[in-house]
Amino acid sequence: MIAAAFGAVAGVAFLARGTSLLSDQRTYYVSAGGDDRSDGRSPARAWRTLDRASAQTVQPGDQILLAGGEHFTGQLRLDSDDAGDPTHPVILGSYGQGRAVVDMTDEPAVSVHNTSGVSIGDLTIVGTAGSSPVDGITVYNDLPERTRLVGVRIERVEVSGGKNGIAVGSAAESLGFDDVSVRDSSLHDNAIAGLATYGPGFDADEPVYAHSNVTISGVSAYRNTGDPAATVNTGNGIVVGSVEAGRIERSAAYGNGALSAAAEGPVGIWAYDSTGIVIENNLSYGNRTNGADGGGFGLDRNVSDSVLQYNLSYDNDGSGLLLYGAAETRGHARNTARFNISSNDSRRGDFHGGISVLGGLSGPGQPGGIVGDQIYQNTVVMGAGADGAAPPVLRIGDTLDEVTVRNNIFLSQDGGPLLLAVNSTDNGATFEGNNYFGTSEDSRIIWAGAEFESLSGWRYATGQEIVSGEAAGSQADPELVDPSAPTTVTAADQITSVSGFALRPGSPLIGAAVPLAGIDPGTRDYFVVRLTPDRVDTGASRFADD
Repeated sequence: MIAAAFGAVAGVAFLARGTSLLSDQRTYYVSAGGDDRSDGRSPARAWRTLDRASAQTVQPGDQILLAGGEHFTGQLRLDSDDAGDPTHPVILGSYGQGRAVVDMTDEPAVSVHNTSGVSIGDLTIVGTAGSSPVDGITVYNDLPERTRLVGVRIERVEVSGGKNGIAVGSAAESLGFDDVSVRDSSLHDNAIAGLATYGPGFDADEPVYAHSNVTISGVSAYRNTGDPAATVNTGNGIVVGSVEAGRIERSAAYGNGALSAAAEGPVGIWAYDSTGIVIENNLSYGNRTNGADGGGFGLDRNVSDSVLQYNLSYDNDGSGLLLYGAAETRGHARNTARFNISSNDSRRGDFHGGISVLGGLSGPGQPGGIVGDQIYQNTVVMGAGADGAAPPVLRIGDTLDEVTVRNNIFLSQDGGPLLLAVNSTDNGATFEGNNYFGTSEDSRIIWAGAEFESLSGWRYATGQEIVSGEAAGSQADPELVDPSAPTTVTAADQITSVSGFALRPGSPLIGAAVPLAGIDPGTRDYFVVRLTPDRVDTGASRFADD
């Protein structure tokens, strides 16, 4: 069983090196050996500086190409007088052999301001790690019309040494961008994040999202360190904020957050203040923190109607999967986490679980911070944390409303709680068809301060794990192929095997799951095995018997 490969795709010819888009398309060339007094219309008559290229008004279909393999200093910028037609984008890229390199100074290397219809590709942007006060590539809208600008493509770029590698944002009085795509790129050794989208402050009662239709695919975000002096979230891999309808797929975040010391964040791949987000087929591992979190994946404040699925998280300081909602905003609702694998997350202590579902606190009669989330068909394996900590496999806390937890495998290999629930509310969470197995006699269920050594004792005391009046769930060994085996990863961000988390032949969890009435059961398991309604197995893997 081989999982999907992630990471940047090499050797794909950029559109700039192809044929003309329009009969009157103009291509401008920039080379270190050029002359700004030339017209820039051929490699032999190239301009020398980015300032000269930025001063040129470019029309839809035009191209500005930098000499491959050469270094440039300054900024390549487009503004409201440039581009503007998503069907005939202005192209910023390289020509000749290899990628052009832009050395960042005190301004973003590439700036797209108040315009769209732009494709950026085949560029390497380099700053000084830890010292650059600006983003590598910035796409920003502060027009007062409150209309999204359409069409931004960023492909096959490498950005390091910036504040954010790539940042897409809007001002408080503006909207941002529609149809944004970032693909096959490497974003590393930046301070705040590899990639970030953001918008104005969020009002859960009247939600407005700056951006729409954002796709992030094949992006590697690693060693984005965080700012040790910051009091807010820094050191993320990929974070989407203020997005309506977005997708993060086939991407990897690892080794981020090493210098972060704030009381919030960072997380490898996550979303906040957004709706309709799908995060699938990604890898997040080895993310760190000196403060809080340091997790793999997250759906955070004010995220609604979004999905985490088919992701692998392991060896992160914080949760493998974090679902967090602030009770005061009540904007986190109706999200799904399914068919994910978390292995040995929560390395730094015993607060976070492999999965953490945290709803914040609310007053009497007030809705919880998480409403209607569905958590099912995940496999979570937990070993001992650092310095003898015993993190829980699943942690739920504070106020939840109608959260369902079904058909998951919760496996503790070193004595941590199988489930740690605090401040549980009536009807806040329902558990059905889950497997709870610990290799130590200290592995138990802790529910609102009471400890239960057996599933049956917890079931009797709380009414959990009962379906249609019948006992559900199990305490049997799930008989995974090899849950202790390390996940095999080569070439930094390419998964080659996670077969240890599949079910063995004869596993008691084959066919043991409860029917998911009223829930989309999905069409395949983590390993791309087709699901059929005649048999539902517990966990992220369906035993392939044909």
